[in-house]
Amino acid sequence: MPSYGYKISEARLAKGWSQTELAKKIGTTQQQIARYESNENDVKASVLIKLSNALDVTISYLLGLAGTVQTAKDGGSRLMPLFGNISAGTPREALCISDSHHATEESLYRSHPNGFWLTVSGNSMNRLFPDGSLVLIDPDEEVRNGDVAVVFVNGDDATLKRIYHEGDSIRLHPESYDPEYRDRVIDATDPDAPEVRVIGKAVSYTAPEGWRA
Repeated sequence: MPSYGYKISEARLAKGWSQTELAKKIGTTQQQIARYESNENDVKASVLIKLSNALDVTISYLLGLAGTVQTAKDGGSRLMPLFGNISAGTPREALCISDSHHATEESLYRSHPNGFWLTVSGNSMNRLFPDGSLVLIDPDEEVRNGDVAVVFVNGDDATLKRIYHEGDSIRLHPESYDPEYRDRVIDATDPDAPEVRVIGKAVSYTAPEGWRA
């Protein structure tokens, strides 16, 4: 488990906030913040993004990658956080945080300093991203109609899809060579509809080694 609890505490104290104040800003409890800061509880990616936004620090900072220059061995690149798999099929449990990182071009890092990489798992987006690809997600980029983005469905279920806003509905569109994958439309006016939250826009990717279009 990454020991980023000290970084959360450091950023909170720099703001002059109590644990209770920070908890209110991200919609949790003081007790949960205390567990995060003591590394008693792991921090899900969705919470890490909330903390980053509330504390005005980068995700890299919270993961302990900021504050010192960390360059990859190939030179001219930076190490950006690499989270666990993102489903490119049926939504499933969301992003598993690890202490991994991925060497990223300096220009890409500068354009998306809060970005993070995800590993694609599944084939519902294989017209764009084959299984095993790494996709760079920027939580600060505006997600417009037709963009590819990571969305949370039902809390901790996450998926990578092309997003269309259609009135009170959101349509999750797969980009797959496999016809079994179909659009999913979620109507916000339906009281039984799952909660949908857009997390970030896909801005770059790297294909898995050995893959050919």
